[in-house]
Amino acid sequence: MRFRTALFFCSLCALCFIVAAWSTPYPSQPASLPSLAAETKSVSGRIASVGDSEFSLEVPTNQTSGTLQFQIDGNTQLKGSLAAGCQATVDYRTADGKLIATHIVVTPPSGVSLY
Repeated sequence: MRFRTALFFCSLCALCFIVAAWSTPYPSQPASLPSLAAETKSVSGRIASVGDSEFSLEVPTNQTSGTLQFQIDGNTQLKGSLAAGCQATVDYRTADGKLIATHIVVTPPSGVSLY
């Protein structure tokens, strides 16, 4: 009888421990990994020039216009065709002091969306 009682209480304690372990919230992202969503930025403007693996975007800021130079890599998603004079929205990240485009949506000068 004592053995059954001891076994019951041990099982009950183990069950309580398991429930307590499962009820703790699991972190959505480890603290050691940087958040990519926080590093991604977005900007819109007019495409000033286009090169083989880069392009320039004129971005209106307050009273003046600034030009940003973006790099295009193998992971860049492009919707539309890069051409000078077209409007574009660029999602980008910064790596080694360079602006790397991650997603580009180009709208032709006529205002008609390609997609």
